Amino acid sequence: MIKLHSKTKFLVFCLFMLFVGTTSAQKDTLSFLHITDLHTMFNLENYNPEIVKHREYTRGYKNANSFFEQFIQSIPEKTNADLVIATGDMIDFFDAKTPSGRTLEFQVEQFARLLDGYHFPIFLTLGNHDIFSYSWGKDKVIPDQLQTGCAKATWIRNFDCFRKGTYYSQVYEIGKTTYRLIFLDNGFYQFRNDENMVNPYIDKPQLHWLKAELNESDEDIEIILMHIPFTEKSSLPESANELYEELTQSASVKLILAGHFHKGEVMRFSVGAHNEMVQVGTDALVNTPENWRLVRLTENNILVSATGKTENELEIAVK
Repeated sequence: MIKLHSKTKFLVFCLFMLFVGTTSAQKDTLSFLHITDLHTMFNLENYNPEIVKHREYTRGYKNANSFFEQFIQSIPEKTNADLVIATGDMIDFFDAKTPSGRTLEFQVEQFARLLDGYHFPIFLTLGNHDIFSYSWGKDKVIPDQLQTGCAKATWIRNFDCFRKGTYYSQVYEIGKTTYRLIFLDNGFYQFRNDENMVNPYIDKPQLHWLKAELNESDEDIEIILMHIPFTEKSSLPESANELYEELTQSASVKLILAGHFHKGEVMRFSVGAHNEMVQVGTDALVNTPENWRLVRLTENNILVSATGKTENELEIAVK
């Protein structure tokens, strides 16, 4: 029996879904599991023990890896989901200082190796921790995002979902409805106070790409997957948040799935006079392996489950 590498299986799955989506309208539901904020950590014996102690015990992330493994070993099969989507903070840091003061990477590669043991299609977006570098000073962890370029290049090298870059889209035909899943890269957030930036933020090239995606078709329904969600502040006109302004100009954007704040919070934003955009936050998987949501896409609506359950919490009409 030939055993396929998980990345090969992932590619085979993508080709299969593309074939199904473009040649058949028979599939009546696409279901996926939304998880976020896994904060997995690897080979911690090689890092500054003060950093390790802080992340494992002060932050309470000691069980991060086992919680993710508990989830991936049981919930996809139990819910009969087609795929898993993780919206950022898959790892707790990209690189960190060692006891000797050197910088050590390899967290991305170790996460990829962990996924090699599971043959299930997974799509990812990057979070702030996925591009964090850690050092230790004044009795606390000091994070920075100065290695963002290197971190993103590492994610691209190791995961097929990023083969075209750290933001991308997937299109699925469900009955007579076309869904466009748009995966954004908005994990960078370390701005100076005098820059007056209101998160979430994406850069100009990505903003122009997003606009093109939203205008690609007048018929599709868009779902946004990103790490840092909108807040009440970012929705205020005086915030001039470019991402919020772009998304609320499109009535076909029905749902945003995000994480970051470790809260299972639902927010609704007005789009025009008669439409709304629903943002769903999922609580962090690092807190418990039950922090997941099941999302079902049908021809007429989007169904979003309550946390850790298959029963629906939300039903969003798309027709």
